Amino acid sequence: MRKRAEIKAVWDADLEQLLASIGILDDVLAGKLSCAICGCQVDLGNLGTVFGQDGQVAVSCDNSRCVCTVTKKEAASVVG
Repeated sequence: MRKRAEIKAVWDADLEQLLASIGILDDVLAGKLSCAICGCQVDLGNLGTVFGQDGQVAVSCDNSRCVCTVTKKEAASVVG
């Protein structure tokens, strides 16, 4: 039997509101955040995922390898 993982998503129109609600909108707009996977600068144009890491809010860029890495880690934490 396959295990199921829940994927959460947000509409583009609601993205800034979500980022503001978790306290990272200003940093994203200013390009002050780095991808937790590859280290590149993350802004609204290349934001891929927002996730929890070591009790903090982390982001990844939209590079498919980075998004896949985050998705696999999140799925493993739900399943495992």
